[in-house]
Amino acid sequence: MSHTGLLRRYLIFFAGVLCSALGISLITLAGMGTSAVSSLAYVLTFVFPGVSLGTFTFVVNCVMLGGQILILRKKFQPIQLLQIPATFVFSCCIDLWMSLLSDLIPQSYAGHWVVLLLGCSCLGLGVALEVIPNVLILPCEGFVRVCSQEFHWDFGKTKTGYDLTMVAAATLLSLLDLGSIHGLREGTVVCALTVGFISRFFCKRLAFLVKKPDSNQLPNAGVSAA
Repeated sequence: MSHTGLLRRYLIFFAGVLCSALGISLITLAGMGTSAVSSLAYVLTFVFPGVSLGTFTFVVNCVMLGGQILILRKKFQPIQLLQIPATFVFSCCIDLWMSLLSDLIPQSYAGHWVVLLLGCSCLGLGVALEVIPNVLILPCEGFVRVCSQEFHWDFGKTKTGYDLTMVAAATLLSLLDLGSIHGLREGTVVCALTVGFISRFFCKRLAFLVKKPDSNQLPNAGVSAA
């Protein structure tokens, strides 16, 4: 692979990081819950008030990196430890986007739905842009990719299953620790049911970004998503 091609892949990946952070921020600011992938981190902000969503996002992602290592064992590539600084950037971007956009969110319920759906679209696009280059990936999506490749599961469907599992874990934690459901609403369910399919849609249509000049085939995750 040429240096130019590799650089382009990393630029695509970091564009996905920024887009995913924007999507999560929009979904959360819509006030109808948060994204499925961030649901556990968001509930933890209610359990531990004063700690930001970005901070707990970093913690949860580090746990998912550990999950990748357990599944892959000797097949885990040390370069994937770069997921840690990538996650740090991602987590900081979440807090930054939320700070920048908090005053721009419409107050009407219909407006909240618009923001929510825009956030789901941004998150799905961001996940696809992270997967397509087949270089680094954020740990949560990386865990989905590892499961998809190792167990031969469709990426989009695996992503949806993972999101639903995160929502279930967040609900259980909220009920056990807070006595009621916090931070999870109809928007969370919409995200859990749609983001995986949106990411698969974009994986199919944006695979051309890495076809030339350095690749004669699609990245593994993109093929799974198709």
